[in-house]
Amino acid sequence: MKTPFKLGAISLLVLHAFPVYADDSPPNNNQELETVKVRGKRTPARLGENKTKREKLDQNLVQDIRDMVRYDPSVSVVEGGRGASNGFAIRGVDKDRVAINIDGLAQAESRSSEAFQELFGGYGNFNANRNANELENIAEVAVKKGADSIGSGSGALGGAVEFKTKSPTDVVSEDQPFAASAKTGYTSKNRETMTSMDVAGRIKNLDARLVYTHRHGHETKNHPVSQDTHNVIAQGEQIGDRKRGESVYNLGAYGKLRSSPDPQHYRSKSTLFKLGYHLNENNYLLGTFDEYRQDRTTHELSNLWGSRSYSGTEPSNEQRRRQDVTYTKRRGIAYENRAETGLWDKLNVGYDKQNIQMSTMTWDIPVNIAQTGVNSEVLYMFRRITQDTAQWYAKADKDLNFNKIQWNMSYGIGGSKATNQNDNFSVSVKAFAPTMLTSNRGDSEFLIEAQSKKHHAFINNVFRVGDFRIGVGGRYDWIKMSTLPNDKFIKAMTQKGLNDATAKFKSGNTALSLDWQFAPNWAVQSKVSTAFRAPTTDEMWLAFPHPEFNLKANPALKAEQARNFELGWAGGGKWGNVQVSGFQTRYKDFIDLAYLGNETLEYFDGKTGTFQPEVSGQKAPTYQNVNQDKATIKGVELNGRLNLGHFGLPQGTFGTLTASYQKGNMTKGNGEKAAMNALQPFGAVLGLGYEHPEQKWGLTTNISYTKAKKPSDTIHSNEDVRNPWPYARHGKNYTLVDVLGHYNVGKHLTVRAGVFNVLNKRHFTWDSLRSIREFGTVNRVDNCNNSNGAPQHATCAHNGIQRFTAPARHFALSLQAKF
Repeated sequence: MKTPFKLGAISLLVLHAFPVYADDSPPNNNQELETVKVRGKRTPARLGENKTKREKLDQNLVQDIRDMVRYDPSVSVVEGGRGASNGFAIRGVDKDRVAINIDGLAQAESRSSEAFQELFGGYGNFNANRNANELENIAEVAVKKGADSIGSGSGALGGAVEFKTKSPTDVVSEDQPFAASAKTGYTSKNRETMTSMDVAGRIKNLDARLVYTHRHGHETKNHPVSQDTHNVIAQGEQIGDRKRGESVYNLGAYGKLRSSPDPQHYRSKSTLFKLGYHLNENNYLLGTFDEYRQDRTTHELSNLWGSRSYSGTEPSNEQRRRQDVTYTKRRGIAYENRAETGLWDKLNVGYDKQNIQMSTMTWDIPVNIAQTGVNSEVLYMFRRITQDTAQWYAKADKDLNFNKIQWNMSYGIGGSKATNQNDNFSVSVKAFAPTMLTSNRGDSEFLIEAQSKKHHAFINNVFRVGDFRIGVGGRYDWIKMSTLPNDKFIKAMTQKGLNDATAKFKSGNTALSLDWQFAPNWAVQSKVSTAFRAPTTDEMWLAFPHPEFNLKANPALKAEQARNFELGWAGGGKWGNVQVSGFQTRYKDFIDLAYLGNETLEYFDGKTGTFQPEVSGQKAPTYQNVNQDKATIKGVELNGRLNLGHFGLPQGTFGTLTASYQKGNMTKGNGEKAAMNALQPFGAVLGLGYEHPEQKWGLTTNISYTKAKKPSDTIHSNEDVRNPWPYARHGKNYTLVDVLGHYNVGKHLTVRAGVFNVLNKRHFTWDSLRSIREFGTVNRVDNCNNSNGAPQHATCAHNGIQRFTAPARHFALSLQAKF
């Protein structure tokens, strides 16, 4: 009788978990152990990879992901509006083209397709960003730059950001059965207060860790010129969408001319709980519960309709308030086995379920509610995007030694099932009687719901032969996506074939590296890696038939591709370390929203259940997502640290230098060259600090220089590549000075403090400037539109752009007790 495969696999796992030994004789207590001498060489850091541990995050007073990459000029955070963010920008690409993983679990996609932004992004009625997470839960974060589908699968075109959460085994053991930490902090730029508790313990074979964090803050302050009221000369000057008659107006009160950030407050709470059980010395079972929620409420005074007059001096008859909610819940179980012999040295098997909800609630409230009384009406709108993921994995590590050859191998398989769903609800009610409806409940949906199934297998090898380190890795991914039936989907938006559409993607990716340690602690490094990104369900299936903007779905989209080449030189010693690298990344099959011309509009007749052309035969401007662009990015990066005590200065004195220069362009489908707005300008960070030899205290000064993004290195849009982004001209070169320090009060208490932008430099970050919108109702400034509605960018002052300046001088404090 043949043994079924599954039974054989389970038996193999059991045999490795609980090995049986033929000889179990008592040990000889008088046996002499052989002396083992260990020799090692300093291994240079891998190309394009920066790891930051918890201690460094604390020293840098990191409170969010913007703080996390503050001193890495090659990485930035994509602004998402109303204080939220939309992932990272690395090597010329951003949003869903940079993977984000927490303990290997992929985080939610954003609704960042260009078509979605053209239709809905300018009105702020969706929380369409990538989900946030609590950084106090993080033990280590790795930023990997360059194509990396070997580690992250679909989405890691420009790189990946991988978070590792805290675990009981990090701090407790049989010898150290208890650990605890309490932390509180304050940041002045957004008046945020933070408290966090971290407790871990072990009793016999059971260990656990609980991390609870609460934050409460407000809008991030900008750096205005002076007060909000400014004098403007020239009677009848072109302001807003028509000429104004007054000679003085309030630049900061209401509407798109507002120069101050919208009033806002937010709260977040996070709970991370892990419970583990040591089956024996070599087997460990761990359960994880992770829950995070952030509520962000905004009084949208800068909304386009926030002002009743074009001068911005009076509020409109209605006020708009929004509440954005980010909710993430994860439950998982993981098993770890360490074996002395067999197919692996360490085996990890796990299963996770993750629920992510990104919601926005909107209220339109009358200003004169006291006068209108019981007749006052409130319009309420709720839109929620839900992404549920179930993921499993099995991966193993094995080290083999063959005389002069060392072979480190990791291999594994995994899979996931994810669903993208959404809710839409709107209704008008009486302000003083919310249960009394004054309009019909609207719950029709216009976003396709979909499901995706993913599977992958990978193997990664590192061979050490003499002075050479050779890396060879490969991964293959299978992806199947399909639309889900939805009775609430608007029938008029139906397009042919989308009710039961499917799409399949397969991709094989490789990573090759060769390091030559030509001298002790010095090496020449090289790497070639590839990546892919399957289209999102929005990019393939979002449809919007309309006489003014007809969007066609494209189920035939191909996956985007990336290939990264990197060459570096690294070394280190008692004096410090340094790494210099150059890279080139080639992208192809970029997905772009293309204009197809005027086409006859087709609509779905709900009565007959058939598709019909417009009765008038009207043609509409038609767009569709297509694969047509490619791009090439080149750059140089430098990372170094000098232990200045080695050169005669006091022991503990050090200097650091980080710099990044990137250049590249995109080639459109018609062969036209175009700049890339997601490409970061040149930046460098110089640090000088002192760390007391006994770790009692430390002080660091960081000087950050950022070169302005040249307007010639930007494009207005993918359709208008010959003109620059109109707001780029407001960017200037700037230098920031930060001073950070910490002091250990005894063995258990640490005080940390930092002053940022010490010189009070007024500046715009490039990511803030490129987040300004030209259409819609939010994130707007004055474009000086003429009588025909055309913006006058060349001479327009873009009043209201002051709202997007970075914070002025501010400080942060934290107090932490560890036991």
